[in-house]
Amino acid sequence: MEEQIKGTLFICATPIGNLEDVSFRLKRILGEADLIAAEDTRTIRKLLGRYDIPNKSIISYHDFSKINRINYITDKLEEGQNVALVSESGMPAIQDPGFKLVNRCIEKDIPLTVIPGPSAAVSALVLSGLPTDSFLFVGFLPRAKSRRKNKLLELAAYPHTLIFYESPKRIETLTQELIQKFGDRKAGLIREITKVYEQSIRGSLSEINARLKVKKVKGEVVLVVGGYRKELIKSYTSEEIAGQLISLLKQGISKKSSLKILLSRYDIDRQKLYNIATKI
Repeated sequence: MEEQIKGTLFICATPIGNLEDVSFRLKRILGEADLIAAEDTRTIRKLLGRYDIPNKSIISYHDFSKINRINYITDKLEEGQNVALVSESGMPAIQDPGFKLVNRCIEKDIPLTVIPGPSAAVSALVLSGLPTDSFLFVGFLPRAKSRRKNKLLELAAYPHTLIFYESPKRIETLTQELIQKFGDRKAGLIREITKVYEQSIRGSLSEINARLKVKKVKGEVVLVVGGYRKELIKSYTSEEIAGQLISLLKQGISKKSSLKILLSRYDIDRQKLYNIATKI
């Protein structure tokens, strides 16, 4: 018997605001797909209507979808149907339930590819004016106090530009937290990217916080913050390095992250640091 030819999962980036940000390829794939798995079915129907793409078979797939929804989609793929995965906006699987579906397809050896397109994180990064040669996407911070505190402690010494997602209702609180944990770094608050009321607020965290106290922001926001910028400490002892490492580990920070933090603080050879770490 001939082996069943599997379908392909198309991971489709969709507009983050302006519906004109659609590629020719995206329109074709959405028109040809046998099934569209959408985080918000209303949003994708609006996009299909804007470009006169015939009504498709659309199912919801979001954070609250149960495992049987993933199984349903992968079953269709294994039957040979092509599926387009779309999030509410931007690139699926970036702090998005699409991650689980992508991994299940990899496990089942189902072909998948990406239809590149808009990304709020990268767009905000380039609009912020902060260094783009090395950056870290943080996304939404944990809500639990202990996990949030540990995450901020871990991020405080990273030399990379940091990209945060946050609700407009909590963005003022986030800037206050970052000032306390990071100091008053350069930052950029970018909101409503590609939309009519797109706005970029640049300056120090304290300057941005002051503006937020005067006027609250609305809509989708991304906060971009400068990385840790301190001259590397050149004078130290192995005992000092070991003590710093133990201190970080006691805070619940992983060994891998702790070593990265120490490399960003001290002018130390990577191998020498690892040798110290193995003795602890």
